[in-house]
Amino acid sequence: MSNIPEPNPKPTNSLPPDRWEHLDKYERKYLQKIIIAYDKIMEVTDDVYQIASRYRLSVEEVERAKDYAFGRGVSLNQFLPDEDMAAAWTRMASGQEIDIDEVLLRHEVFESNLVVNQGMNTENAHNLAQARYPWSELLKQRRYHE
Repeated sequence: MSNIPEPNPKPTNSLPPDRWEHLDKYERKYLQKIIIAYDKIMEVTDDVYQIASRYRLSVEEVERAKDYAFGRGVSLNQFLPDEDMAAAWTRMASGQEIDIDEVLLRHEVFESNLVVNQGMNTENAHNLAQARYPWSELLKQRRYHE
């Protein structure tokens, strides 16, 4: 008998009707490709289980991080869609992650816990997550060396 929970085939979080409402028409047009990538991420239901299992995190942690970064958290916190984040999540979901993708995952798990469970504001939570899991800095370094 395994301690790993079974995947939940039903999405547990319903998205706001327009989670991109905070973007103006020019931002929506410019960011359309990334918005579509976020929508596709939120349509997938088996990625949370696979990612949680691969990185030895709970399904709840990964589900919360996904919803925070790509789902309901987008409108609640007025996040801009980020192409690198979408690409990292897509790679992790397909089992084709690169070395820094796990840093993003752990950053989002940590940050979402601070905001969702502990009520911290997003700026302070992001700064603490960045200090512990400096994904954006690692991404810059990676680009510099390419």
